[in-house]
Amino acid sequence: SKVFAIYNSYFDRILFLDADNVPVRDPSFLFTTPEFKATGAIFWPDYWHPRRTLFNLHDLSMLWELLDTPFIDMMEQESGQLLVDRTRHAAPLELVYFYSFYEPNFFEKLDVIYGDKDLFRLAWMKLETPFHMIKALPAMAGREINGSFCGMTMVQHDTKGDVLFLHRNQHKLTGERDEKMEKAAFENTVVPPEKALGAPQADGYPDPVLWTHIQSFGKNANHKLYTIDAYRADPQFPQWQPCYGRRYVAKERVFELREFSNYSFARIETDIRHFAFEAAQLQNATQGSHSSNVKSN
Repeated sequence: SKVFAIYNSYFDRILFLDADNVPVRDPSFLFTTPEFKATGAIFWPDYWHPRRTLFNLHDLSMLWELLDTPFIDMMEQESGQLLVDRTRHAAPLELVYFYSFYEPNFFEKLDVIYGDKDLFRLAWMKLETPFHMIKALPAMAGREINGSFCGMTMVQHDTKGDVLFLHRNQHKLTGERDEKMEKAAFENTVVPPEKALGAPQADGYPDPVLWTHIQSFGKNANHKLYTIDAYRADPQFPQWQPCYGRRYVAKERVFELREFSNYSFARIETDIRHFAFEAAQLQNATQGSHSSNVKSN
């Protein structure tokens, strides 16, 4: 797990990224930001907060009694990226490790948190240790089809509010054809096959293009209006595809939709789809070579 990896790392200062998290530029500058120098720990917010949570992290949750801490009204944490100075935060890291691996694990038994995503901020808060939570609220990268938006990637920001990470957590890269999705694209009755999610692309890379738009919360909007929906967006999108964001673009007032092509990193999805394709070919070739060696032996 990421907790084990961070706890046992030989590095003093760590930027941890989930495998499906794509930085749009070199993120090493985070180590020199005033926020990191001041606290030694930067965390990122999730979509959810006590007034809108999938994981029951509200004022009535048993979590606060279990931790013996008062309820704290703040955004939940999304642990797809973590920036930590281990030399300054040995104590909270010990507590995170305890929360993760102590048996019996009451977090799991009581179902009061989801995985490891909030463990870091909870350990820091329990020990009253300072950290910086990124102020810019998560955006969603996805596609807009016929006025219906489906966010399939969580967009996280840097300390100045600029896009930095694209966490592709709702549709993984495989580098191989997804025949189920291709079939759904051609059977879609409301979207032309060439525009449907999963349609074969002109560049020949098998992974579907997910990022045509970014839906973000208005910079001047009241944070109390930040609510994210979890939904299915059929018939515009396959029924099994999870979507996050605000579906109906025309009705939206506090979220803004911007075409992905307008960003400086517009080509990044083509690049990672290319890398995934090459990786899949290399893996298949390696497996084929191994199979041949087994047969010859």
